[in-house]
Amino acid sequence: MGELVLILDFDGVITKLDIDWVKVREEVSKAVGFQVNSLVDFWDKYFGTELFHVASGVVEKYEVEEALRAKPYEDVEKALNAFKGKVYIASLQSKKALYLFLEKNGLRGYFREILGREDFGSKFRQVQYVMNKETIAERIFLVDDSRRNISACKPLGIECILFNRKSGYDLLNLVKKIEQL
Repeated sequence: MGELVLILDFDGVITKLDIDWVKVREEVSKAVGFQVNSLVDFWDKYFGTELFHVASGVVEKYEVEEALRAKPYEDVEKALNAFKGKVYIASLQSKKALYLFLEKNGLRGYFREILGREDFGSKFRQVQYVMNKETIAERIFLVDDSRRNISACKPLGIECILFNRKSGYDLLNLVKKIEQL
């Protein structure tokens, strides 16, 4: 029997990054020379290009600044301790911001791998990567606070859980439910 694999989104599941995304999109738009209305669409469409790297550099400075200030949600470390399978982070934040946050908060050791935007450009490609790596996993769960990411990844055949902290969702309770399935 294979083990369980948990793929956690970062901003909204592990922590809350307080970034003015309107301001960031405006700055990215200036840097790339055209209007960027959605960074998620931009990352996916321009992944691997020079425009991607220019925009990523602009966004990274805001993410790093906030990652150094942000704290994990109270239930995160308890949930990571309780989960018996493998855990990944799949985020469209920069790897630098992710690593800084995890190291600062003593959480790095809980994760098998940290997947940032630079290597994948989309949540779909991140989940595909984990699926290809974890071929003997009994079940793979994506926990994300974005309906868009859940919808994009559902066709891959994994368990997709829309996680809403504003509605009182608790990561520790979710992990316990997953392990009881």
